[in-house]
Amino acid sequence: MNETGIFPTDDWVMARGTGPNGPVLARYRSGVPTSADRALFSNLVIIRWQYADENAGTFPDDETLDRMAEFENIVLDAADHERDWASGVAVLTENGMREWRFYTPDTAEFMDNLNRVLAGTQPFPLDFQAFDDPEWLALTELQQAPRGNDREDI
Repeated sequence: MNETGIFPTDDWVMARGTGPNGPVLARYRSGVPTSADRALFSNLVIIRWQYADENAGTFPDDETLDRMAEFENIVLDAADHERDWASGVAVLTENGMREWRFYTPDTAEFMDNLNRVLAGTQPFPLDFQAFDDPEWLALTELQQAPRGNDREDI
């Protein structure tokens, strides 16, 4: 790891488009870590916040956006600063849901640290899934998605 965590730089890409169920907004890391860091951080944790009915085709209201920003700022800042338990790689908003994607060496340690950094906040309406993803497909699928000439389509 280097001083910016497992990524060589902290560059993110923004993409927007229209999916089959309405607007899609994505933000994801533009690069990939070294193969050694990818091997160490091979577990994918997906955190989802369902803010509207599926296929509603809407973005969150201002109050929900504020709460999502609170969650995201706490967790991404802690993961980036502490560097050893997680690395946030993507944030997707579509189909009435926001999704955060993280890679971690250990999912139990991830949950322990997530609970630690969120201690003292009001509960967030979150669902969790964890997968083994040694190829980092959950990030590279976003990086390789076709884009239009304006670089805004995903």
